[in-house]
Amino acid sequence: MSNENSKLSFRTKFFFGMGEVPGTTSKTVISILFMFYLTDVVGIIPALAGTIFMVGRMWDAFSDPMMGFITDRTRTRWGRRRPYFLFVAVPLGLFFCSMFIPYPVETQSAKMGVYLVAYILYMTCITVYFVPYLGYMAELTDDYSERTSVSNFRFFFSFIFGLFAAVIPEMLATGFVPEGWKAEVNEGLRNAADLIPYYQKGYMVAGFVIAAILTTFSLIVFFTSKERYVDTKPKEKIQIFRQFGDMFKNKSFRSLIFFYVGAIAGINVLEGFVMYYMNYWIVREDDVPILFLSVVLAGVFSLPLWTMMTKKLGKKMTAIVTMLFWLITQFGWVILKPEHPSYFVFIVGAIVGLGWGAAHVMPWAMFPDVMDQDEINTGERREGIYSGIMTFLMKMGNALAMFLIGLTLQAVNYVPNVPQTGKALEAMRLIMCFGPIVFIVIALAAAVFYPITTERYAEIRADLDKQRKARA
Repeated sequence: MSNENSKLSFRTKFFFGMGEVPGTTSKTVISILFMFYLTDVVGIIPALAGTIFMVGRMWDAFSDPMMGFITDRTRTRWGRRRPYFLFVAVPLGLFFCSMFIPYPVETQSAKMGVYLVAYILYMTCITVYFVPYLGYMAELTDDYSERTSVSNFRFFFSFIFGLFAAVIPEMLATGFVPEGWKAEVNEGLRNAADLIPYYQKGYMVAGFVIAAILTTFSLIVFFTSKERYVDTKPKEKIQIFRQFGDMFKNKSFRSLIFFYVGAIAGINVLEGFVMYYMNYWIVREDDVPILFLSVVLAGVFSLPLWTMMTKKLGKKMTAIVTMLFWLITQFGWVILKPEHPSYFVFIVGAIVGLGWGAAHVMPWAMFPDVMDQDEINTGERREGIYSGIMTFLMKMGNALAMFLIGLTLQAVNYVPNVPQTGKALEAMRLIMCFGPIVFIVIALAAAVFYPITTERYAEIRADLDKQRKARA
């Protein structure tokens, strides 16, 4: 199950891990800030803001799987995956920052149209980058434990830049507001509209900073990567429906899909709603960066624990334990009250962060094992199309989560930039707790039915080695 050629150098794993930065950084900023930006800064009603997410993700119903087919069949001297890291670097940065520019439009339909177009253009670029990157990950090594190590490098950078993206852009976005003005708005001494020009400037600066990071790291992963499989043979004609049918006949993949979508949707609800929860329920917007810090640091420091657990218990049992733990800790949000001290909020965040971290790590640690099962079934390496389906369904889960947040805010008569009362205030507390739990239960159930145990994977590797020797 392991050999010298399967082992990777520290350099390979380190620079591969850096390739996670564009996806994590942009996704985190959008998950945490974009909905809030649309409703409270641009002034789009919550239902339309949620619709922007939904329509943008529906576009991915086409772009993600098709990008998987395209990258599986790309043949260049740089390989199948690497060229896209170079070609999309600049457009990715440009279209990301276009989502945080204050356009001179007034009507709700015009605002929705402008930001929907910007969002779709960004989504297309991140697909062109991220689908090949995920396919590249599955091809790095055949070793079971080494794949977990590779995932940890990837998620180390994911957590570090997730922390950066959760803290710094929010500080930039709100940092241009004159000192004391937010308190005056809360006390009714100043009109909330007075803050909007300062928020617009702050969000635009944050957009440009993140755009520069996306472009820089896309170029880094191109210039430091080297593909293991560089196949120059032409592929057979694309048979899309046959390949889709083959994928969903794979029980391991079906379980992984439900696990991944449930875990990511839970994360998206948590990240997408935290600004509303802290601004209007806890009423301490200034604590948001430290809360993010506590969640992400707990996730980072939990990585060695999850690695040890996968070695002791296997990936399946680790997935079950971590999802169950995360589900239980979610009840901390409903216990918190505005009168609780800040450190109590941060402690709850850190405890939740342990499960939050595992939800990021486990699906992609399991993904290469499912690819090996698929190769046994079909005789092909199809990481591109599989990762395309994975990212598409992840984005659809994100879209559903954000769309439901928008509809819920609309239903409880949420009004931006003013203290909330009645149904809206109670909704802030309940959604933060029970919104993620709905999706965590889905992930937990999928983990229970996931068929690849450590023992089963040993059998898969043995069968796969025999098949490859027979084809050689």
